[in-house]
Amino acid sequence: MSDTMQGQDPEQVRALAQMLEDGASQLETVKQITSVAVWGFDGAGPNVEQMRGEWESQHAPMLGTVAESLTTYAQRARANADAQDQTSSTYDGGGFPGVSTQGSSNSGGDDDGGVLDWLGDRAGDLWDAGGDAVDWVGDKAGDAAGWLGDRATDLWNVGGDAVGWIGDKGSDALGWLGDRGSDALGWLGDRGSAIGGAFANVGDAGLQLWDATGGAILDGEWPRTTEVIASQFRLAGAVIGLGITAGSSGMLDPKIFDDGDPYADAPRPITQDAKGPNGEPPLTVPKDLENLTQGVTDSYGAGDGNVRVTTIDGPNGPRVIVSVPGTENWNPSAGDNPMDLTGNLVTAGGSRSTMSAAVELAMQNADIPPGAEVMLVGHSQGGMTVADLASDSGFVSQYNVTNAVTFGSPIDSAHIDPSVSVLEMQHRSDVVPRLDLGDARFNPFSPNPVLPGGHNESANHTTVTMDNPGSWYDAGGNHSHEAYSESIKGSSDPGLAAYEQQLRESGFLTNDPSSVTGQDIHVGRNN
Repeated sequence: MSDTMQGQDPEQVRALAQMLEDGASQLETVKQITSVAVWGFDGAGPNVEQMRGEWESQHAPMLGTVAESLTTYAQRARANADAQDQTSSTYDGGGFPGVSTQGSSNSGGDDDGGVLDWLGDRAGDLWDAGGDAVDWVGDKAGDAAGWLGDRATDLWNVGGDAVGWIGDKGSDALGWLGDRGSDALGWLGDRGSAIGGAFANVGDAGLQLWDATGGAILDGEWPRTTEVIASQFRLAGAVIGLGITAGSSGMLDPKIFDDGDPYADAPRPITQDAKGPNGEPPLTVPKDLENLTQGVTDSYGAGDGNVRVTTIDGPNGPRVIVSVPGTENWNPSAGDNPMDLTGNLVTAGGSRSTMSAAVELAMQNADIPPGAEVMLVGHSQGGMTVADLASDSGFVSQYNVTNAVTFGSPIDSAHIDPSVSVLEMQHRSDVVPRLDLGDARFNPFSPNPVLPGGHNESANHTTVTMDNPGSWYDAGGNHSHEAYSESIKGSSDPGLAAYEQQLRESGFLTNDPSSVTGQDIHVGRNN
């Protein structure tokens, strides 16, 4: 035994305890942040549920265990340091009678020889009486810090999975946490954007209703009944959507009647002799009116949200036919396809719909030859889109629109440019073309608000009513686009014959398949 007692440095042990507590606090912080990210981001599905299950059952409990153990070891370390201080104070402060501070620290001065002799005489009794305590404080105390280090190593080994998850795969974990943080911020941004979008949708619907009512009156016209009713439906749906979105803090965003923004993809070439790569129908050569309506049927068959552009290279220059299908989705929640209920209400309400704007984008992407005459052909909602575009004098002039053909479409309220030659076809019992109530006016000050109207037709507008293809009560059959093709084929109406002859003379109909090429263009809505 040396003349001076050797033991652990209490301050070093306390510093180690503080490091352990800091590590425990950091682990708890990581656990809390990660839990928020895991449960807070907008995700669903088997992979997400598996990730959340692993976090809750494995990683989160392990991190909690490690943090708790680090805290326990920190407390033990502080207690050990306090014990060391007490032991050192006992040796230095006279805990043993006759022994002074100087006596325990002096390495052999002559003046204190008597004390040392006394200590030496009683050393055996001292170690015998307090052997276990002295051994722990003396021989073992110096290993305390090492013991704590060994325990910490054991702790990390016990928590190997958690340490491996954050340690060995630290970069992945940090990246994952970073992604989750980005997801959390994006989630919050999406929620705010959803609520803001719902308010904007109500505003757009309200402006549409104003244009259909007060705006029309200021323009010197009675509001049109169909426009007022369609605008009221849209505004009511938008208000309901806002209630759902705001009430769920943006978690639910049904986008009811939210028409969004248009887009159009690049054209896909279509041949006459084979289906397209995605099963699109072959290109139909426009030889007669029946073939024109078949072109719209082909657009239906080419997939949702599809517009077909057919070009005829004739002796008098190119002629372009744009075929537009009707409604393909009746869900009030607006999605990618603008050929839906929302598009119907916007167009019927007198506003420029995303569908109309998307068709214009498709025509831009189709690279229509300069100077080419253009004919628009549409069924149902597609016919409404055709009439909407043909009512825009700027559009008519820009694309040199000379003809518009609709079938099964309510277009009586459209102000089609008088320079455009229009053919409007309807079955006798097809309800859809009558939805505009014959361009009936709306008088909000009258007990009977619906006032009789008249067809808003120019001298360049031909309306042909054909016999029903089936029973008068067969609403679906009377509105079918295929049924219209059959009706045209079997009709002897002089109006149809005259209009077909006009199209033949102007170069929109041809018997030369080699002069005909086609493209399909997908259009859609972003919102």
